[in-house]
Amino acid sequence: MGKRIPALTRVEPSRPLIRALQAQIDLLAASITGRDSYRIAAAWVFMSALSAWAEDHGLTPARLRGPGRPARDAYLQAGGTEAGWLALACADLAVHPAGWPLLDPLYGNLVRDDSPSESAARGLLDWWRDDAPTLAYPTSTGPATWEGFLPGELLQLLTDERRLAHALAQSPWWVADGILDRTLIPAAREFRDTTLLLIDPTCGTGHMLVRAVGMVWELYTTGELQPRQMHMHGVTGWTPVPPAVAARRILDGVDGAELDPITAAVARLRVTVTIAHLLHGAGALPGPLRLADIPHSVQPRIVVGDSLLAGKVSQAEYARLRPAQAAIVNLGTTAGGVLAEGVTR
Repeated sequence: MGKRIPALTRVEPSRPLIRALQAQIDLLAASITGRDSYRIAAAWVFMSALSAWAEDHGLTPARLRGPGRPARDAYLQAGGTEAGWLALACADLAVHPAGWPLLDPLYGNLVRDDSPSESAARGLLDWWRDDAPTLAYPTSTGPATWEGFLPGELLQLLTDERRLAHALAQSPWWVADGILDRTLIPAAREFRDTTLLLIDPTCGTGHMLVRAVGMVWELYTTGELQPRQMHMHGVTGWTPVPPAVAARRILDGVDGAELDPITAAVARLRVTVTIAHLLHGAGALPGPLRLADIPHSVQPRIVVGDSLLAGKVSQAEYARLRPAQAAIVNLGTTAGGVLAEGVTR
């Protein structure tokens, strides 16, 4: 058993949590052969963190936490492996179409390339069970933990390689709120009782998109939108619509684009959960909120692609410049590399 991490009090990851996860990466990397061992280990640790976040919010079955231990023991007694149980926890995220890209071969998740040893996998599983803090807790200011800011931040913080290679620098929630105040509120004044169109062309893991979803949900369902950060007047006078109509407007109007496939996949999962949580809170989704039970129609349009090339190059040139991105058939499109012709609606 390792050192227990103090309880978390904010949506950003604490230094003890980051250090503990980086230590788990080192342990897993030592058990994996090949030059990509550290990157593969980092992918497994991040996926375990994303799984723990989903599990702590009741979205997926208990596998990593204490209540999941009897099922894990039964799985091992039936001939399963510790690494296999860890893989099942990751696979739980793919039960909804919005989560499947996390394991789609074209998205390049390195957990598909190799697995940790039994002892390393057991150590990571035991750490999540015995020592890791819950990732679901009350927050006094800023986003609720179900918006996924913590796992969204972890993707860039666990390895220098990902942060440097993809220039991944997430906007703090208060910066996102300030920008959205200055853009959504004026737009709501000018374009009343319609679907507001918004795109984040470099959306990262979805910080800006998640906060935008909450703001336009407030506007659509209450007819009002008040600023979250800026000292400015809000907007009133919209005609409130039912939750299902508000969700459809959000899906039709809030879009994102991201160059790195896995980063985009995390954003897509977070925005899906955010919309579903709002629907659930409004009584439009009955029963406990489970990822497997979220309607498949709740799939935000977050495309993988280079937004700097949108509308500037041909499909053939785009495929030459960005082959990995061009191979992906983005949600709501019929061909890979849709950004070569611009994002379509």
